[in-house]
Amino acid sequence: MTERLECLGIPVRADETRSGAVCRNGSGEERVVLAARGYVLIVNPETGECRQVPFPEGLCDYPFASHSTESGLFLTGAGPLLMILDPWQGEFLAWFRPEPEEEIVGFAFAEGPDGTVYATTYPGCRLIGWNPKTGTCLRVGRLDDRSRYAMTLAAGADGWLYAGLGTEAAGLAAYRPADGARSTFRGGTPCRGSGQVHLGADGAVYGSLPAGEAEMEAASEPKRWFRLAEGKAVPVSEAEVSPSAYGGTGYNKLHRPRTGGRRILDWQLADSRLVIEGEGEARTVTLVYEGNGTALSPLALGPDGCLYGTSNHPMHLFRYRPEEGLLESFGGRVLEKGGGGNICAYAAQGPVLLGAAYAGGKLYKLDTRLPVGPEPGRGRGESPRLFYENDAIHRPRAALTHPDGRHVLYGGFPGYGAVGGSLGIVQVEEERVELLPHTDLVPHQSTVALAALSNGDVIGGTSIETPGGGVPAARQGAVYRLDWRSRKTAAVWYPVPGAREVSQLVTDSCDLVHGLTSDSVYFVMEADTGQVRQQTDLSAWGGVVRQGLVAAELSGRPVILGLLSGGIFAAEPETGMVKLLASLPAPATCGMAVHNGYVYYGSGSELWRYRLEQGGTER
Repeated sequence: MTERLECLGIPVRADETRSGAVCRNGSGEERVVLAARGYVLIVNPETGECRQVPFPEGLCDYPFASHSTESGLFLTGAGPLLMILDPWQGEFLAWFRPEPEEEIVGFAFAEGPDGTVYATTYPGCRLIGWNPKTGTCLRVGRLDDRSRYAMTLAAGADGWLYAGLGTEAAGLAAYRPADGARSTFRGGTPCRGSGQVHLGADGAVYGSLPAGEAEMEAASEPKRWFRLAEGKAVPVSEAEVSPSAYGGTGYNKLHRPRTGGRRILDWQLADSRLVIEGEGEARTVTLVYEGNGTALSPLALGPDGCLYGTSNHPMHLFRYRPEEGLLESFGGRVLEKGGGGNICAYAAQGPVLLGAAYAGGKLYKLDTRLPVGPEPGRGRGESPRLFYENDAIHRPRAALTHPDGRHVLYGGFPGYGAVGGSLGIVQVEEERVELLPHTDLVPHQSTVALAALSNGDVIGGTSIETPGGGVPAARQGAVYRLDWRSRKTAAVWYPVPGAREVSQLVTDSCDLVHGLTSDSVYFVMEADTGQVRQQTDLSAWGGVVRQGLVAAELSGRPVILGLLSGGIFAAEPETGMVKLLASLPAPATCGMAVHNGYVYYGSGSELWRYRLEQGGTER
């Protein structure tokens, strides 16, 4: 079977800046240090010289924040590792695993008056402290028993540490390392989102809470501001708030501005550039580094017979032309507001391929009749074009071409702290979007799989998971039937009791529903009664991958093709009997398109294809 498998190459080689800092030594020299997955890049802003230093122990994980100390050292964290770098020696001086049970160390940093650098962890919302005088890293305590995220941290001159908490309920935490005293302020009625804190240029600590239901780091949302001192929060006006020493947003923050009136405007590894403004002019420094192959997101077969997809972290668009064997990468600037996201699901109507993207529930319209790129801003004639975004489907997971020839549906998980995602119905030509809330579908669950019946009714598969930090409010994933005319839920079933998620769905020509759960259980179900005809545990062939189930034809005969991390399988629609077609030499990480006798899928950063014994294509 292995002779039928072929690696087509790495579509994207680009890395995402995952925070950074300007480090300054006692002589006033500066280095800009940018953190990425698996390494840091040290840049001399005067000469443009770049030095790439890998993380210790061969760690290849994502950082979330960075910090430069008063003495000029650089700190970041990735996975369970806290790391201290000397930017002038170009080496890591020390690294620690201070909280082995925590998934991530270094969500936020702050330096205390005595030089101790504190950092937060996930999901325990704990504090750790590195003492540069003793070289030790110790557990300090837990900020809050309820919260999982502490995305910002500040140290006051009063001996207190302050943190912004989220995401199920926004809050401001105060913690005094001297005696472990702590308190949490939520400003009255708790609301979803995240609190934010920062050390102002005036030496005071400021915090904010969303004025209502808000998205984490959403600058456009109204905020309530406070001055934080002696473990308490005192309301202040926004005009009284002193600016932070951090620039940027989210995981792309830069710690400390440069001196002498110069400031850094852009620090993007994905675009290989550092832009510095000084003396009325902007200067670009080219960032030279050896990039990782960038992990791929789900693939889609376009109306033009080409394969489309994006990388994730950063999001770059690529296309594969099967007839010419040509792999094209268009970069990230063709996708407006793309950044570190990815297009998670696609559906086509006519010549248009619609993509639903993380983060923020963005919808892109790619007209395959038009050339791609080079940059957004040309209006309705550009392709791809961002035309809609809504946080109700913050993390899209599924998209469906409706058989009426006019609509596309998409679903996924909601924003930070929320439970239950919406279902979007898009009138493609008019670019009009209707959202059905989870309360009208299956309450407290998110639609992560979609299929259509011949009469136009929609079959949805749900998940109880809450990847944005909320607390699950249901016990098992469901399959529901949506009456297309009324937009009402006609029935809800639980085909695999106890399954947390129905991850994949397709329908065959007889309107039987074929599905995969998050535990790799394959099932066949009747759409009218919900009766399960067949159920098979396929976990021996691997875990589920996104977009891993396709209705196809082989030599004119219908077949269900599936992709798991360890293999490609085929199922007979009439009987539900399943057969392994191929074991994979490297784990599949995303699916899946079928075209002219080939199954295309992603394995990490690589694009692969498998040649079917008989010619096949998507139905």
